[in-house]
Amino acid sequence: MQLPPQSLLQGLVKHHLVLNPQTDTQRHYRMFSDGNPGIVFHLKDQLMQWEEGHLIPRIQPRSFVYGQLSHYSTMASSGDLSMIVVVLQPHALFTHFHIPADEFKDQTIPLVHLFGSEARDLEEQVISSVSIDTAVGRIEKFLCKRLMESCALKPEIASAMQLIYQQQGVISIAELLRELPLTEKQLERKFREYIGTSPKRFADTIKFQHLLKLLQKQRDQDKIAALIYAAGYYDQAHLNNSFKKMTGLSPRYYKHTQQLLAINLMAV
Repeated sequence: MQLPPQSLLQGLVKHHLVLNPQTDTQRHYRMFSDGNPGIVFHLKDQLMQWEEGHLIPRIQPRSFVYGQLSHYSTMASSGDLSMIVVVLQPHALFTHFHIPADEFKDQTIPLVHLFGSEARDLEEQVISSVSIDTAVGRIEKFLCKRLMESCALKPEIASAMQLIYQQQGVISIAELLRELPLTEKQLERKFREYIGTSPKRFADTIKFQHLLKLLQKQRDQDKIAALIYAAGYYDQAHLNNSFKKMTGLSPRYYKHTQQLLAINLMAV
């Protein structure tokens, strides 16, 4: 279930996701980038997560902040999964939490490490809430405090992001630079500081998210090949390679899954 934030928080929060799959067995999940950082609150059992190159998983914190993802990850639940994910705006770590976003790339940082006792109190309040609405309300009250300490997003970064979204990720760095008062090196540095990734990688992620939305809307009998050019890919091989790199899965597997928790989180 996706919930919009209160209007005051729209510059910080994209939306809230409430995930509560009904299963009584251990399940594995695949998560990949949607171009946004976020905050996670586990209401029941935490997920186990495998880091790239590691065979032994670690248990996720009860609540944590995660940054931009450069690769997909595999997680597992014991069957009692319930969580709230606050999907943040791409720049929120820098503008509202004053953290250079590239420092959080591929990182999972316990909320208590950032906000101490305030985060510990919030975690307890969220877990003990009698309803999802109450829990989200308490999270938003905490986030409203970040508004008073926020800094403005640089106009050139805002413009670059707007252009990338408008073109659904199908835009080159050269095209961006023609519209911005920046050199390529400046654009790269500012994107890594504000967003946590390169402008090329961010555009590729937005293009891929557009493809996923097209796949979700497509009728079952329609061929995936029909989406290649609409999503900005050169041919079937280009699409398949990009899909494998982003998710570790095939487009067909994603299209026909019955266990899609969010556009970038699914049971496997």
